[in-house]
Amino acid sequence: MPAQGSCTVVVGCQWGDEGKGKIVDVLAEGVDIVARYQGGANAGHTVHVGDDEFILHQIPSGILHEGKRCLLGNGVVLDIPQFFEEYDALAARGVDLEGRVGVSRRAQLLLPYHRLLDQAAEESAALKIGTTGRGIGPAYEDKAGRRGVRVADLGD
Repeated sequence: MPAQGSCTVVVGCQWGDEGKGKIVDVLAEGVDIVARYQGGANAGHTVHVGDDEFILHQIPSGILHEGKRCLLGNGVVLDIPQFFEEYDALAARGVDLEGRVGVSRRAQLLLPYHRLLDQAAEESAALKIGTTGRGIGPAYEDKAGRRGVRVADLGD
């Protein structure tokens, strides 16, 4: 496990599906904070706790470890309805979330039109890239183009 004051980073370089969520779940036991620095709700991490199965898309899998703080950084594209659906589902299953989940005010918002753009582009493309259709690419295009909406833009 990590030494006090150290930082353990898990990076995937295979376009997803490398098992990062499972690795983070194992490492979470020995850390205080689990932070997700980028990505969107297209990711899916299936974590087993005893006989229970949890499928997480936005909230880091460290949330299933008691007392761990989970943060979503400014590189994340946040799908607000998906986030709260996941949050509420965890709470309904007895996961203590109080004061344990934080979201950067500079995180980019994924809006409904991002999904529409993503799906339309995929349907019309001669060479399909296999997008999930969840709007991640268009949301990052808005982030890179500095025209997107961030959490801070919603006000206090």
